[in-house]
Amino acid sequence: MPHPSARPADRLRAPRLRDPRLVIGALLVLLSVLGTWFVVTRVADTTTVWAAARPLVPGGVLVPDDLVATEIRMSGDPGVYLSADAAIPEGATVLAAVAPGELVPASQLGSPDQLAGRVVALAVPGALPAAVRPGGAVDVWATDPEADPVDPREVLTAVDVIAVDRETGDFATGDQVIEIFVPNSRLGDVMRALAEDHRISVVAVPEAAR
Repeated sequence: MPHPSARPADRLRAPRLRDPRLVIGALLVLLSVLGTWFVVTRVADTTTVWAAARPLVPGGVLVPDDLVATEIRMSGDPGVYLSADAAIPEGATVLAAVAPGELVPASQLGSPDQLAGRVVALAVPGALPAAVRPGGAVDVWATDPEADPVDPREVLTAVDVIAVDRETGDFATGDQVIEIFVPNSRLGDVMRALAEDHRISVVAVPEAAR
């Protein structure tokens, strides 16, 4: 029961602004509003771009099945990556390797005449390492079988693998065939090693070392 001396006006008086409960309530409302604004702002800043659904290799023509739409939040120029809102240019050629799940840089698509290299098929004696696969990278070594002493030399470093044929290969020699992307500046070295019948060996490059 109210104190006998308390007046009705005192009991009905509104809480003052210095009341801690009022201040805490106002802060909670403000935080809720700010949180909603932050979430909405982040969603508004996202954009949908293409990521590689499979290994993309230099010289390959891009098709819709090669891509998967991915929503990301861009902090820089959204044009850096291939937008999922734009149509894929017909005949667009991949200029550099893109691993599965990686975003596709817009700068890595072009026309065949923009390729900085050529695809070369190599016959490799014996079994290929299991880690050698399309979209990966290999070092290529050449050995002159007539040299004494034998002196293997590295011809190519960390070049992109385009295709691997472990099933058929070369029936006559038992070699397996691998297709690689050779930079234009190194084509002469590769052609020379092949013309001189050097033994070709490939070494898989770990993804972390690329």
